[in-house]
Amino acid sequence: MNIPIDIPPELLDKTLPELLKLVALQKVTGKILDWVTQRIKEQWEKKEYGFTPEAEVATGLQKISKSEAYKRMRECIGNHRFLGLVKLGFRAEELNEQGNIAAIAKIKDNVYQKHRVEGIRIITMGTTGVLTGIIQYLSDIKIKNDYSQAIMAEHFESILKDWMQITIFHQAEHGQKTLEKNILTFMKTNYPLFFVFSMGTASEQAAKLIAQLKKDDIIRKNGYTFDLYRRKEVAGRVMHTWVFQNIKEWKPFI
Repeated sequence: MNIPIDIPPELLDKTLPELLKLVALQKVTGKILDWVTQRIKEQWEKKEYGFTPEAEVATGLQKISKSEAYKRMRECIGNHRFLGLVKLGFRAEELNEQGNIAAIAKIKDNVYQKHRVEGIRIITMGTTGVLTGIIQYLSDIKIKNDYSQAIMAEHFESILKDWMQITIFHQAEHGQKTLEKNILTFMKTNYPLFFVFSMGTASEQAAKLIAQLKKDDIIRKNGYTFDLYRRKEVAGRVMHTWVFQNIKEWKPFI
């Protein structure tokens, strides 16, 4: 941010609350007010995301904050340290749909510097299209069980921590046999919770297989239950999220 020559030096070190107070009390006007307003925006973004997003990334973030999925996540985990990253995850999803890989790479670089692996996983949830399914699941169990935001935040953190061990991304070329093998392996390992994600033709395969496993009572016999969440993607494709829970072992809530 360029500093105009006529900005009083004492303003340069003002904190976000101090700058907000100056504006609220109408202590600054004209070009100085414009500078203070921009400074507030940058400090607010740095607090929310851990860095100041470039213009290309910042575009659309305000709209995302008004989206139903983001509002549901905020209701789940409150003003959690990862809430801003969820917004960035949705922005990364939009950029991915536009084919803007360079902008996504910049997001990941900035996020990793501040939030490390957990932050990158949230951005990846966005680019792979699974973020909405995760939020649908979290919102569902919060409403059903009247869990607090603190409990939900802790559960979201545990999902991020175990992400690589509890996710199956099924693609059509994998075939039903491979998916069946993977699901049964997860069950026999007694994971408390795991996810199956798929889209388009792969979803048709997954839906048929999981329906057959349910019909054959294999899921229940292995001590699991599951829920299905759907969301429409670009070009009319539907993202499916199956959430499998071990009835005995899954105890994230106390």
